Amino acid sequence: MPELPEVEVTRRGLAPAVVGKVVTDAIVRVPKLRSPVPDLGGCLIGKRLVSLERRAKYLVWTFEAPNGKRERLVTHMGMSGSWRIWPAPAPEPHRHDHIDIVFGDTVLRYTDPRRFGDFRWFETDPFEAEPLRSLGKEPWDEAVTLSWFLSELKKTSRPVKEVLLSGIIVVGCGNIYASEALFEAGIRPTRRADRISAERAEKLLAAIRDVLAKAIASGGSTLHDFHGPEGETGWFPLACAVYGREGENCPKCGGKIKRIEQGGRSTFFCPHCQR
Repeated sequence: MPELPEVEVTRRGLAPAVVGKVVTDAIVRVPKLRSPVPDLGGCLIGKRLVSLERRAKYLVWTFEAPNGKRERLVTHMGMSGSWRIWPAPAPEPHRHDHIDIVFGDTVLRYTDPRRFGDFRWFETDPFEAEPLRSLGKEPWDEAVTLSWFLSELKKTSRPVKEVLLSGIIVVGCGNIYASEALFEAGIRPTRRADRISAERAEKLLAAIRDVLAKAIASGGSTLHDFHGPEGETGWFPLACAVYGREGENCPKCGGKIKRIEQGGRSTFFCPHCQR
């Protein structure tokens, strides 16, 4: 599933190609993905894309009509979605190429084999509506201070790995990135969130930011279907310290990396280094 780094890599790839351009056509080949697809032709044609933002794993596209009115398209890539940039005219679509948004000489094509992506049209502020309203904070939000982060951890007795995956405090820690951040911080994934000290919370917050920043710089994850907007494959898992390395030597102490299941997901950690 594309996580925060993959979505940010996609945003950075798409934005320079289309921000500032006017939509000249929109082609929808399926009536429904996770939910019914809006009438993108009616919503988008003739409007200029003024910004492309990311909120957690969502892309927020802001369009401006000739009369100055601004509306937004909020998209999610689901489990297997990806965007590609093509010069117009784009190649003939394949079976899983579901949506084209045409900006004159540039075509953005959305491909999604599993059809779990989502497209929603908002005439009002989407940040004040679901699904964006209830999301945790962005990892680099200025409001995410150590004191705030620690106070949020103290509110729950759940295992810290599960708290990170839930995104209720900060967004972006998918399964790979949560395992890696906890290893970097030296915290065992099963430790109760409310029993993490201020010193260790500081290390964890720094590790979350560091791991996500490295993943973005590396192009995201190579797992399953993810590709960047120009077809490149990310390679972050090749640099993972613990994820997917059950039975291998820990890069810090040389001990064996262990795998357990938490909430139906695989967790990888070093029993010696993570307490």
